[in-house]
Amino acid sequence: MTPRWQRAALKPSWIRWLPCAFVYLTVVPGRSRFRRSAWSSVVPWDSSAWCDPGSVDEWVARARRRRAGHDADDAELHARQHYAWMVRVRAARIELFAEMCRRRGLPVPHTVGELLLCLAGFGLFDIAEDRPAENGDDDPWVLPRLDRDPLDVLPLSPEEQELEARAQRDDQAVLVAIEVRRLALRTRRRWRRRVVSTSLASLAGNAGVTVEQARRSLADLAEIADLRVDVDGGDDSLRLTVPWPDFRLRFPFTELPAPEHAV
Repeated sequence: MTPRWQRAALKPSWIRWLPCAFVYLTVVPGRSRFRRSAWSSVVPWDSSAWCDPGSVDEWVARARRRRAGHDADDAELHARQHYAWMVRVRAARIELFAEMCRRRGLPVPHTVGELLLCLAGFGLFDIAEDRPAENGDDDPWVLPRLDRDPLDVLPLSPEEQELEARAQRDDQAVLVAIEVRRLALRTRRRWRRRVVSTSLASLAGNAGVTVEQARRSLADLAEIADLRVDVDGGDDSLRLTVPWPDFRLRFPFTELPAPEHAV
């Protein structure tokens, strides 16, 4: 029987902590536990746990093709600066995750297969072995627990916990902004300020946050992105005035991005 692949329940903030390849492990065959072998045809177990940004020459060549002529030199400079920034952020993330592994006494993973075992060590997967597979390898039961909060899982200092709580608030604001942008895209294109009517509960549900988190995120977006929020006839009904296209350009994502990809 062909598995019905779906996304596992996931705390979005893990995108800031985990190696890029963890996204392979968020696609699962059903809502309950499953055999590891179900992933065999879709998960590249020997691939690197961290994505490869490629060479700076590739970035430069791509940038110069997009902006030929007099703009090509400016495009190259921007590409080199962007590449250097991304590599720095990526290196910092790798070191931070390695430090979390060291604090928990876990081997630092280098491949997708090692990453699964590492995340099980953090408590983000339950793995129970009870029989060998047909080829003789272990074929344990796997149960994702990626909906756990990094604050409850990672060995953070009090200061780091405070920083993580702040970062999660930023994550929630971005998730709400993504939903606001999606709604604004459906309004009249000629308006420089697009008006969206929705409910707080609907906005929160579609953004994957609680109602209270959505309310707080709207206040944050009003401050940092010039989003106007008006109560429209009831506590739950909202009228959002979205500055356009500035808001779209500021939040171009379809989901919460990893820090090195948040351009």
